[in-house]
Amino acid sequence: MDALNLAGAPVVEPLSILTEAFPARLSAFNELTREIREAGVSIKLLVFLDNKIFIEQDSVELFMERFGYQLRGIRYAPAGQSTCNTVTVRGVDVAWFTLVKEQDL
Repeated sequence: MDALNLAGAPVVEPLSILTEAFPARLSAFNELTREIREAGVSIKLLVFLDNKIFIEQDSVELFMERFGYQLRGIRYAPAGQSTCNTVTVRGVDVAWFTLVKEQDL
């Protein structure tokens, strides 16, 4: 009898240079990286395998001024004492960390 999978987490196949999607994904990632740098936004880390560009928190305002009209899929996830803020721009995730603010009781 087969097991019932209630989690439903999508299985992501590892990216291969042999797939048709690789050149398009690499091109979009590199193009957005170049444009972010040209806009003066400080890049902290590039993670191509996760399709994610991390920017410095002090560059968020500049990033929003330049790319704010292209934002899609805004997400927030707790990460210890920080929150990882992620937006999608042209199919590439751009993320930055902010400190978690405690609520007054």
